[in-house]
Amino acid sequence: MPGNTNMSIRVDSELKSQAEKILSQFGMNMTGAVNMFLQQIVRERAVPLSLSLDSSCAVYADLLSAQTDRVQGYVGRSAEEVLADMRILIEKAERNG
Repeated sequence: MPGNTNMSIRVDSELKSQAEKILSQFGMNMTGAVNMFLQQIVRERAVPLSLSLDSSCAVYADLLSAQTDRVQGYVGRSAEEVLADMRILIEKAERNG
């Protein structure tokens, strides 16, 4: 079983206070949040940034997730492929409509 170690970091006092208030809404403290953050980094081999109380952050989190996918080799589809599929679907809908 691995042992514990202490970490010492410098953080702006106002930032720390604001973060603690948000973490308390999740029922968490700073130590638990940092441990969870580090465990997720190791498990996913990426920096996770999707935990949010504000849904406006979701787009940014999705962009970070997509960036991580690309770094890990996901190629995806080109715009031309997507447009070609849309044209096919539109043609089918017009024939059946």
